[in-house]
Amino acid sequence: MSRTPLLDAWRRAMASKRHPMQVSGHKLQYRDGSNALGAELLVELIRDDLALQGGVDDNAFTGNFLVAAEALWAQAVGADHSRFLVGGSSQGNIAALSSVARPGVPVAVDRTSHRSSQAGLVVSGARPVWIYPTLHPEFHLPIGMSPEQVDALDAPVSAVFVTSPSYIGTLSDVASLAEATHRRGIPLVIDQAWGAHMAFLDGGGAIVQGADVSVTSVHKALMGYSQTAVVSMRDGRVERAHVDRCVDLTSTTSASGTLLASIDATRDVMEREGRPALDRAIQAVAEARARLVKVPGLIVLDDDNAQCVVDPMKITLVLPRTGASGLEVGQALWDLGHGPESADRDTVVLTVTVADDPAFIRSFAGTLAAIVEGHRGEPRDFAPIDVWTVLPEVVLTPREAFFGRHRRMRLVDAVGQVSAEQFCPYPPGVPLLAPGELVTAEAVGAIQAAGRVQRVAYSSDPTLETIEIVELT
Repeated sequence: MSRTPLLDAWRRAMASKRHPMQVSGHKLQYRDGSNALGAELLVELIRDDLALQGGVDDNAFTGNFLVAAEALWAQAVGADHSRFLVGGSSQGNIAALSSVARPGVPVAVDRTSHRSSQAGLVVSGARPVWIYPTLHPEFHLPIGMSPEQVDALDAPVSAVFVTSPSYIGTLSDVASLAEATHRRGIPLVIDQAWGAHMAFLDGGGAIVQGADVSVTSVHKALMGYSQTAVVSMRDGRVERAHVDRCVDLTSTTSASGTLLASIDATRDVMEREGRPALDRAIQAVAEARARLVKVPGLIVLDDDNAQCVVDPMKITLVLPRTGASGLEVGQALWDLGHGPESADRDTVVLTVTVADDPAFIRSFAGTLAAIVEGHRGEPRDFAPIDVWTVLPEVVLTPREAFFGRHRRMRLVDAVGQVSAEQFCPYPPGVPLLAPGELVTAEAVGAIQAAGRVQRVAYSSDPTLETIEIVELT
């Protein structure tokens, strides 16, 4: 059996001389840099594009190349079943939540979760019961969810949905969360979008640690094309056929065989060469952290100072004691071509992957240290970030609010109303206010403050002057 069935099928199809009389509309005419229409603009962009249906496989998928590749991924991560996605972990979160939630029934969701979890609540119709993150007592950053928080849930929830790793790299104890969740007889779903590499380290990823469903972005921490992700599951508490239906509900019928084949190829590379590559990258990150902590006042998040396990591939800087602004440090990095994952006043987050040369990481640490030194100022107090501290009041389910009757009004006049939409600083992509939640003065202030320093996404008015609210009568 082929180690890379989908990749092999993609290669055979790309090497063929076929001229299909079906979509895609570019008809494979840009593969060889020919004189096809607009080649001077299009060749570099679409020469490797190949549809799954009628491209990598035939219209009836008789080759079963995708199914075989998904089975190999499942085996690699310790799952019983996996599905490849080309809509990112956003699609995976919508499908995963839809597979464990039901209209009007409470489901427990980690409030640090990505805005796509809100979309999953709209699709499923479930009522969110928010679990709030434990915040570091000094840094005010989320340091994971605890099994005690699951035990303390009053509502008879249908499932528990938790994000781990968090955006800043902090990890929850998934095994303990799984035990607590399973004591209630319900499934645990882990949004592991930022932790695709975890499955190839000792201890494994979320599924091996006990999660019933996990969602992971192959493009974030590994080498897949942008948009590639996987939803995986273990049999027992979740019905495989229902997960398939929910994935199909959210999937395009014109999936890119090229994107999907990159998942297959990434899995094979990680199985053959991933562990030594991860070891090299983790060592380089450790050395980079050691270099950065020599900067007076600079805190580099790690297992000790975070009071929880931190992703060994993440570099998160906590800046207040240096007086430097994370926004200025982030801009300086952008100017050098080293744009960070995110930057706000007090933190800068950087993602390292196995594609990074360890020598570059070590050199980059010196560059980053010099930038922080160059922006040094008066030390300041640590300030809580609004997206980690919001305590929403759920009035309607997100679905009821999303599809209810709406009207528009000024945001500053909307206190006491129910939001029909989402205000989401990006990054990290965690909502300040979501459909079905009460508009409070605190929420309005947080939205306005976020809008002054970054993009606030997914609201209908990009100026943030107005809001759509639900007409309750």
